[in-house]
Amino acid sequence: MIDRTVSKKVVLITGCSSGFGYYSALHFARSGYYTFASVKSLKGEGVKKLHQIKHDEQLPLEILELDVSSDKSVKTGFEYIAKNSKKIDIVINNAGFGAIGPVEEFSIAEVKEQYETNIFGTLRVIKAVLPGMRAQKSGVIINISSVMGLMTMPLKGVYASSKFAIEALSETLRFELQSFGIKVVIVEPGPFYTNSDKNILYPQSIHAKDSPYRFLIERHLQNMKRQDIGVRNKKISALVNPERVAALLYQISMEQDPKLRYRIGIDHNLHLWKAVIPHSTWNLLLRERYKW
Repeated sequence: MIDRTVSKKVVLITGCSSGFGYYSALHFARSGYYTFASVKSLKGEGVKKLHQIKHDEQLPLEILELDVSSDKSVKTGFEYIAKNSKKIDIVINNAGFGAIGPVEEFSIAEVKEQYETNIFGTLRVIKAVLPGMRAQKSGVIINISSVMGLMTMPLKGVYASSKFAIEALSETLRFELQSFGIKVVIVEPGPFYTNSDKNILYPQSIHAKDSPYRFLIERHLQNMKRQDIGVRNKKISALVNPERVAALLYQISMEQDPKLRYRIGIDHNLHLWKAVIPHSTWNLLLRERYKW
């Protein structure tokens, strides 16, 4: 039987069916945290694996259906947590997905879909957890941003804009919540191999032969294939292993006074180069890379 003593730290991690969330849920549970691993759907291979590992290792892990894009689902999820745990010490807002395509070709509905999860989903969870954290006068909120929250690249404007928003909200929350004993942290991963390409949102017109962006799109997809081959290289695979992010999240949870920002991964400091290079030079580099 799983111990639910008040002394055991409790963590809620969203988006645990794969990637950072999946490995983080296992890392925290194996480290003794009572872990609520939330997923959008209880179906899927990742959820089956979590259930099996939980059973085999007798981990303090609960897999919870919680769709961050739904007010009702978040409300129901937090009501369940309130009945089964006296507190939440740490929230890791990991749920999200990428979007690739020219800004013009995304419909407003598609952009809203991106924002509904990446921005509003994060806000729903934060608003749901804050009353309890304020009452206990402690808590840590870790928001997963991206290096794309600090800069953007061609065809990633919609995704990057959602992460820019997370950066702004997190900075403000860090100040507003510090008097309540609540810490807010941003984690900004560079590229990692998380199979996230399966969940990428493309505009419906992405393969339209008459798109004015046809060449740019094809060039970008070619670059993505080369990058995917590269991360499978044994020398690089260790650097893009999502378990590194899980370990960092656990490290942050143990710190008494965590920093505002933590960056990790290949190219995680690329924005610093962009900051010192004149925009005209940066533009030339992009034009050469994309032949655009």
